[in-house]
Amino acid sequence: MTVLQPYGARPYSTIFIAAVAFILSLATNLANRFLVDVEKMKSVMEEVKAWRRDYELARKTNNKQLMAKVMKRQKAIMQLQGKASWDRMKVSLTYIGPFWIIFYILSSFFRDTTVALSPFTFPYLLGENLPFISWYIICSLAMSLPMSRLLGANPEMS
Repeated sequence: MTVLQPYGARPYSTIFIAAVAFILSLATNLANRFLVDVEKMKSVMEEVKAWRRDYELARKTNNKQLMAKVMKRQKAIMQLQGKASWDRMKVSLTYIGPFWIIFYILSSFFRDTTVALSPFTFPYLLGENLPFISWYIICSLAMSLPMSRLLGANPEMS
């Protein structure tokens, strides 16, 4: 914990936690980009989307033939979707342990310390003085989406 002492107070804590969120987000997105076949995921998602569109059309129009055709493919679609989800989950399981360790160490160090000041507040949700957990979540969310788009790590957004 003595290594973290220089980052224990603002503004260093604010910058340090933002940097940690950036590094963890970068590691997550790089892992997803290189360990998950994004093109295959995109293909699976398009196939599932087409199946759902056909299913909804059959249901809305009460077309028995189309519904029978769609229901024949349901099992295959569900298996395809399950395999794609498992492939993504396997990657998540590889980095969740180290992230929890880092998060535990940092939350133990910062405890209830105000690490950042918010320029805006939301009553009962987000005050002016931000503790570690709030500031980390804000930084993580702010960095994760743009980074996943930039790296092409998320098939839903590429």
